[in-house]
Amino acid sequence: MDNWKIDNHSNRKFLIQKNEGELSIVEPLDNGAFKILAEINLSNENDVNIYDSHLYVSVSLEQEEICIFDNNNT
Repeated sequence: MDNWKIDNHSNRKFLIQKNEGELSIVEPLDNGAFKILAEINLSNENDVNIYDSHLYVSVSLEQEEICIFDNNNT
């Protein structure tokens, strides 16, 4: 994960949380908690769980790149 590129095209404020073999995109809430927006399995680019319909995430294992976009089609 250290060599991965995160290409953020979103206007939203969020944090990236790294767990073993997984990456989470989380959004800080006003009460100090975090909302999980997406979870990404770093060993399978087809295993991306997006929990927020206003976010689009694209993963390329070959290029070690994660692209994050606002989904304006919702």
